Amino acid sequence: MGTAALAGGFGVGASFVTALPGLVVSGVGQGIVWTAMWIAASTGVAPERQGVANGTASMTLNLGNAIGIAVLTVAAGTGTGGPAAVADGGRTAVLLAAAGMAAGLAVSLALRTVRTSPPVRVPDQTPSP
Repeated sequence: MGTAALAGGFGVGASFVTALPGLVVSGVGQGIVWTAMWIAASTGVAPERQGVANGTASMTLNLGNAIGIAVLTVAAGTGTGGPAAVADGGRTAVLLAAAGMAAGLAVSLALRTVRTSPPVRVPDQTPSP
């Protein structure tokens, strides 16, 4: 929602105040989502596998960022038509990003699984005295 609100800030006569609501909503939303992402990545993972889970989540995040930036840059265009073309390209890229996030949310809700048992914990292997 915050990302879509940022689209209003892309215009030849737009000011920072126009983009401010989108920036605030995006900032709060990212803080919530990032925390939940790291919790989800490590929930139910055995202690000795936490590094692998964290590395996998981190690699996925960085790969998605790289691909996403490439796609959005192409969607924004070259901006050779003057300030109005640059603003239109930026607005297109931001709205495409918002649509991608909405699609990702829909897919994740459709594919979510219900945990039926608690995570398996490895018993302490410390020898008794």
